[in-house]
Amino acid sequence: MRVISGTARGKRLKSPADRKVRPTLDRVKENIFNMIGPSIRDSVAADLFAGSGALGIEALSRGARICYFSDMDEKSVALVKDNLRETKLQERAEVYRMDARQVIEKLFQDQVKLDYLFIDPPYLKGIVQKILKQLGKYNIMQVEGIVIIETDKNEILPEEVAGLIKTKDRIYSGTRVSIFVAKGGEQNEQ
Repeated sequence: MRVISGTARGKRLKSPADRKVRPTLDRVKENIFNMIGPSIRDSVAADLFAGSGALGIEALSRGARICYFSDMDEKSVALVKDNLRETKLQERAEVYRMDARQVIEKLFQDQVKLDYLFIDPPYLKGIVQKILKQLGKYNIMQVEGIVIIETDKNEILPEEVAGLIKTKDRIYSGTRVSIFVAKGGEQNEQ
């Protein structure tokens, strides 16, 4: 695993030793950033279920102003911090060891508005629906903000959910990447 582009380009990232953690493959990561384009510069991002932090670190390397990382696993949180130090991007990052739904609520309370939200939970566990429900309850996305969700290739997400409209849906081997754009207005679906 490596950083593909930007200030930390080519830096190797440490991978989790635990087989339960499934890092985003470099090829998938590259396709994600090709789909969302160069507008990541000076943005606010979050990487939920961060694992190694590869997606958020890629965003920071490409010029995101700040990225919020969260994972429940203590080893994953330590790995994210190590990778941030290795890439010298820790100054623009906040790392939380807490449930993704709690992080969404915290960002809402702190009045953080995200331009990009990366969601890569364990596959086929029903977690994505819970996160989408939380996003519907707490409006943390900028209008036109982009939510990138990785799921199992067989998990098809709705075209519209929680104030988000699906704009792209691609399959890469066993992974489905769905891109959503936040609509304007308040989100209050519970």
